[in-house]
Amino acid sequence: MPTRSSNLADRKTAAAPPERPQKSIRRLKQWYIVIAVGLLNAVLLLLLLNMALSLILRLKHPPTPFHEEHFSADKLQAAYPGWSEADVKALIRETPRADREFEYEPLTGFRERAGRGRFVNIDANGFRFSKNQAPWAPRPGATTVFVFGGSTGFGYYLPDDETIPSYLQDCLAKNAPAAVYNFARPAYFSSQELILFQKLLRDGYVPQVAVFIDGLNDFIFADGKPKFTAQLHAFMEGKVENNPLDDIALVRAAHWLSDRWKGPAASPESAEPAKYSDPELLQSAADRWLANKKMIELLAAGYGVKTVFVWQPVPMYKYDLRYHFFLHSDAGFGGYIRAKYGYAHMQELKDQGKLGDDVLWLADMQQDKRENLYVDSVHYSAAFSQEIAGRICDYVGKQSGNHN
Repeated sequence: MPTRSSNLADRKTAAAPPERPQKSIRRLKQWYIVIAVGLLNAVLLLLLLNMALSLILRLKHPPTPFHEEHFSADKLQAAYPGWSEADVKALIRETPRADREFEYEPLTGFRERAGRGRFVNIDANGFRFSKNQAPWAPRPGATTVFVFGGSTGFGYYLPDDETIPSYLQDCLAKNAPAAVYNFARPAYFSSQELILFQKLLRDGYVPQVAVFIDGLNDFIFADGKPKFTAQLHAFMEGKVENNPLDDIALVRAAHWLSDRWKGPAASPESAEPAKYSDPELLQSAADRWLANKKMIELLAAGYGVKTVFVWQPVPMYKYDLRYHFFLHSDAGFGGYIRAKYGYAHMQELKDQGKLGDDVLWLADMQQDKRENLYVDSVHYSAAFSQEIAGRICDYVGKQSGNHN
């Protein structure tokens, strides 16, 4: 018969919690602490590494189209005579160049965001300021001129008062009151210029003169598809084209290492010359420009607007690249090199009299020049912009009695 003491011992034994579950719980807590501390340290390390790489990438690869040697003293002086390096960098930072600095606009697709700065000022009505900018909307009493074109007409990497439209304003104002509005926009070509011109006329903004500065972008977008077409197509298909992680410094560094591992890619113009000199593609680009020109002329005639079509100079055509401060051969121009072949084709059409009488041919105006004319691969210096504006001004003056 069990004794009282043995019953008490049995009850204590039964009441004591099992030892194994307690050890398991303690072990789980220990592992949790180890894993949590390890993950926290890993996250902190990744954050610090990402910050360091971001700083390194920003210093080594600033968000500009220039190579590192651009800011050497001789190149700085060649591109921006009399400018300080600090002012040049400030100008570049204000120039809209990243995709996020554009906004949607109906029909034309996109435009720069309105903004004010020290060097670059863009009005909410879609034009860039020029020197002595007239108010919007155009008013009677002055010759109103709308200028259309791409980034060269916009004045990439130039201040407001040193763009082609700004110098045109100065030149025209010498003879009579003038109000020039710079509707040139980066990445635009003749198809978008036609639409923008039509929109302005539709909304009641009718200039006396419309100037179209074309050539380069019509061959850059030789397939007729404007910038952001791929993104729009992906959106309509319900796809996200760009990976949001691509902007993280660690991912960018990984891409850089991958590219370094693969080795340098052959330059497009040397690897695939047929891609840029394809006669059918060049002809389709030329036909598109001629068709757009005809439609612009018909619109302009209906509203009593005089038109001037400027075929702009480009560095890869009839210019001695030994004097280019940035690129001294075809290598490095990338897709821009198509203009070299496209311009030769347009020269043939001009010689055949197929461009029309209202075309100001400036493609060969730099043929005999022995000086730098550019601030990067394709965008004009202030001095060259002034010279181009002078040629346009003279042409407008000579054509002042003719209506299209």
